[in-house]
Amino acid sequence: MKNRGLKENRKSNKNGIVKLISIITISFMLIFVGNFINKKVVIADSGFDSSYDSGGSDWSSSSSDWSSSSSSWDSDYSSSSGGGSGSPGELLASLIIFGIIIVFVIISNTRSSSSRPTPQPIANQNDGHVVNKIKQYIPDFDKTAFLNEGYNIYVAVQNAWMNFKLDEVKNVLTDEMFNMYESQLATLEVKGEQNIMKDFVRRNAFLKDVVEQNGNITITACYVIEFYDYIVEQSSGKVLRGTSSRKVRITYDMKFRKTINAKSVLTNCPNCGAKLEDMNGAGTCKYCGSKIVYENSKWVLTDKKNIGQIRL
Repeated sequence: MKNRGLKENRKSNKNGIVKLISIITISFMLIFVGNFINKKVVIADSGFDSSYDSGGSDWSSSSSDWSSSSSSWDSDYSSSSGGGSGSPGELLASLIIFGIIIVFVIISNTRSSSSRPTPQPIANQNDGHVVNKIKQYIPDFDKTAFLNEGYNIYVAVQNAWMNFKLDEVKNVLTDEMFNMYESQLATLEVKGEQNIMKDFVRRNAFLKDVVEQNGNITITACYVIEFYDYIVEQSSGKVLRGTSSRKVRITYDMKFRKTINAKSVLTNCPNCGAKLEDMNGAGTCKYCGSKIVYENSKWVLTDKKNIGQIRL
C-alpha cells in the first residue's frame, strides 16, 4: 500500500509538472503573438513617418510556418514521452494544441477589430495662449496664414518626395531634414519603389508651442491630415505595401523656424554680391555657384513627427 501511495504521488507530481510546463508554454505563445501583432512592419510617408502592416497574406504565412513547427515539436515530444491514453506526453500535446487554437482565435479577433477602426472625433484645441506668446516676438502674427503656409509646405514636401524631386523644396527644409530625406528616398529609388501620396485633406490644425532662441523663433503646430499613402513598384505600378483603397489619417507635430532679427538676414551673396532672390532651388547662387548658408526670413520645416495614425 505504501509503494502504491508513493507511485500515485509521483504520478500526481509528474502531471502537475506537465501542466505547469504547458501553462508556461502557452503564456510564451500569447506574448509572442502579442508582440508580433503590434510590430510595425513597413514604414512610408516622406521621411518614413507613416506606418502600416504588410497585409494579411505575408502575416498569415508567417503564422502558418510557426504553427507548423509547433506541431512537429508536439509530435516528437509525444513519441518520446511514450505512455498510453492519458499519459503526461499526450496531456502536454493536448494542452499545447488547445493553446494554439486560443492563439489563432486571438489573432483572428485582433485583425478583425483592427481592420476597420472607428475614427476618433477630432477635438478643437484652445491655442490662444500660444498665439499671445508668439505675438511677443511677431506682433502682426496671423495664426490662420501661418497654419495655411505650414500645410502648403507639408504638401509640397510630400509631393516632392513622391516624385523624387526633393531639390524643388530644399528652400523650405533645413539642411538636416533635406539630407535625411534625400538619403531615405535614395533607398526607395534603388529598390525600384515609389511612395504614392495623394488627395490630401486637412482636418484640423492648431498651435502647440513656441520657442525663441538666438534671434530665431520655432513654432510647433499640430496637423490632422487624411490622404492615400501606399508604396508601388515603379515599373508596374503594382501596390507592394499599404492600400490604394483606404485613406490614412495621421496626426503630426511639425516645427517651423524663421529668423525674427532682420539684421541677420542675408540679402546678397557673400561671394559675388548677387541678390539672393536670384538663388536657385538648390540653395546656391546661380551666378557663382556658392552655397548660401543663412538664417531664413521665411518659415522652414525643421521637424515632422507622426504622433498617431489610423486607417480609415
